[in-house]
Amino acid sequence: MASTIFHHWLDLFRALPEARRRRLRIALWGCAALVVFLLGVVLGRGVGFPNGLQAQAHRLTAQNSALQGQVQGLQQQQQTDATALGALKASLASRDNELQKLKQEQAFYAKLIGIDGDRTGLGVHSIALTPVAGTDAWNFVVTLVNTAENADAARGTLTLAVEGVRSGKLVTVAWPALAGANAKEGVPFAFKFFQQVRGSFMLPKGFVPNRVALTLHPDSGAEITRKLDWKEAQAGEHGIAVTTP
Repeated sequence: MASTIFHHWLDLFRALPEARRRRLRIALWGCAALVVFLLGVVLGRGVGFPNGLQAQAHRLTAQNSALQGQVQGLQQQQQTDATALGALKASLASRDNELQKLKQEQAFYAKLIGIDGDRTGLGVHSIALTPVAGTDAWNFVVTLVNTAENADAARGTLTLAVEGVRSGKLVTVAWPALAGANAKEGVPFAFKFFQQVRGSFMLPKGFVPNRVALTLHPDSGAEITRKLDWKEAQAGEHGIAVTTP
């Protein structure tokens, strides 16, 4: 019966005009193609995507996000490590400089103690005078020491006076006249073991110096004065020849 129905529809199709049969064939092919496409979509969604490519795409996306997070974390850790390493290197360099300075100071102080071993407590070790070219001014560097055992830090001021001859008379020029009113309090010092203090002064016109007297005025305790020959002080010959650390 199915065959009879098929032949009946076939006879009807053949009886149609050629143009109508062409349009009908086109319509049938279009319907067939649409049916095939819909079947493909249904089969692809039901079988392929969830359990295949789509699920794999989701996994790869998640893995990619995780890897990007790890890369960012590693980059931040690397920057942190680089910053910490730089700070450590700077700290080590600073400590090394401090250590070298302490070694130099230790060697310098050892020389001071070795030569002035008979001196105890606060005192003036030496002075070096340098003229300022073209003037009557002088620069000085005075080395102060504190050789007493278990000594506290020494604080106070240093003043100079110069003994000499002017107009055929012995004259002592005190610190205020040498340094001027602005430096009348003296040069401050504060140290535990030793210190080199620097300053300058101006000699009067026509004054010929013979000796320089250095006086320490500690915050606590009596004043301490030491007189040194001017020529030795000018040449820096008194005491030890040592490079300041």
